[in-house]
Amino acid sequence: MSCVTTQDRAVAINPTRSCAPIGAMLANYGIHGAITINHGSQGCATYPRHQMARHFREPVEVATTSLTEKTTVYGGKNNLLAALKNIWERFNPTMIMVCSTCLSETIGDDIPGVIDEFKENNPDITIPILSVKTPSYIGNHTTGFDNFLKEIANNIPDRRKKKGETNGKINIIPGWVNPGDIRELKHVIREMGLHAIWLTDYSETLDGGYYEPRPHFARGGTTIEEIQSSSKSIATIALQRYVGGEAAHIYERRHNVPAHILPMPIGLENTDAFVDTLTAITDHEVPETLQVERARLLDALVDTHMFTSGLRVALFGDPDLIEGLTSLVAEMGMTPAYILTAAESKPWAEHMVEVTEELGVESEIIIKSDLHELHKRIKAKPVDLIIGHSKGKFIADAENIP
Repeated sequence: MSCVTTQDRAVAINPTRSCAPIGAMLANYGIHGAITINHGSQGCATYPRHQMARHFREPVEVATTSLTEKTTVYGGKNNLLAALKNIWERFNPTMIMVCSTCLSETIGDDIPGVIDEFKENNPDITIPILSVKTPSYIGNHTTGFDNFLKEIANNIPDRRKKKGETNGKINIIPGWVNPGDIRELKHVIREMGLHAIWLTDYSETLDGGYYEPRPHFARGGTTIEEIQSSSKSIATIALQRYVGGEAAHIYERRHNVPAHILPMPIGLENTDAFVDTLTAITDHEVPETLQVERARLLDALVDTHMFTSGLRVALFGDPDLIEGLTSLVAEMGMTPAYILTAAESKPWAEHMVEVTEELGVESEIIIKSDLHELHKRIKAKPVDLIIGHSKGKFIADAENIP
């Protein structure tokens, strides 16, 4: 039977997490013409920008209120008012998202109140201006992403004018994924002859082409008009339980849009669950093209089973991602010996115990932990493969494990 453990250190060594604001910034990049204001010191904007630009190799623009020692004592209200005015005049965005930081949350700045004052003083500015709470001492990068989605679901969609009114589309919340993953999901939707509203879509804004002249805002992204009409969709599908699941429930409570919370479509079983949900919602049949792709995947699993069967694997990363990867490696005949996340979520850990039992594997599920803890376990009882982000290279190099 799988067991749940946690580290007994108060300090993190080689952490697997990042700060909450970067999650909100990433999600905001999936809305066309939207700009982020980071209400904090300059470093709180520079670090996420650097990380995103280094990963996506695209220009990343984030504004900051540049709080200093003086504003720390007297509050950053005037800085935020000036930032909102400057962003509107210089960029004419479709939406402004103000994310808080450790500093602005600690000094107690009333960001929603400042936004209300700005709107009262500038009645001609009618674009949505959202406040998202993202102090890094609560949660991690996925928390920021999830909080942004909840603010979107609560504030942007229009109210339904009459019962039963629909636009025939499906709201899809991919969660924290890479641009290529969103494009693959779009491929599935197109093949099934469906139309979706993506909450949110940074498949082009953070992985686009080179255009001359350079557009004022990056191409792609979900428009504000699409999000406003998302309250009329026939269903909402969240492809991550912990990043977007609550936003889907908000659509159900506020707009009577049925919510479907699914695991990430990684591997055969989870992808089947996604496609089956689409067919159940829309009565569309699975096209032959997708059936061929599924058959090819199944054939690949069978062909490689002799190489993968019995291998011990260490998984680390975000809760939803490693849940999907756990299912995939089990389908390949491998044993997920260690499943580690930085998130502190006992419900998730209990859910993973159920998942591993259903898959017929025994795992050590480690929550609120870091890569130093994973390295200790691998030294004591080695694995054959490590699956996670690039920060795991130090363990891979030290132990000569791919």
